[in-house]
Amino acid sequence: MRRPSTGLASRRLALLGIVFALLLSSRAVTSQQENSRSRPVVLSDKMEKGILVYRLDGTRVEDTAKNSLLKNLGKLFESRGSATSVFIVIDVRAPFSEAGKLETALDMVGLTHYKLFVSNFRDGLMNEIHWDERSVPIPAPDRR
Repeated sequence: MRRPSTGLASRRLALLGIVFALLLSSRAVTSQQENSRSRPVVLSDKMEKGILVYRLDGTRVEDTAKNSLLKNLGKLFESRGSATSVFIVIDVRAPFSEAGKLETALDMVGLTHYKLFVSNFRDGLMNEIHWDERSVPIPAPDRR
């Protein structure tokens, strides 16, 4: 009976390690995709120098025809589906009609799962957020 050489055994072990690493990385990618699909999207409008600025997950939208709010919401719908939750955060200084505009835009593309929040962006930071009658304070960032 012939014993396998240590070179062959080490190659098999290395191959097994590579296969195991590939399986783990594919699971991690799948898990990240599922997490990004399940986390809510934040649609905000904030007054900056007297102008309303729309942001979708922190990225500015509605500044060109190619970067319109409806086009970006449509892309979101195509990539994540209609069950995507959207948090609408409106600056307290914005006109009251903004709530209806943003809700209408979401309804037009088929995103119907959303909650509306009103926030005070004093000094450029979100200091508190209101949902219904409750105020939820947001702690100031640690500035060391």
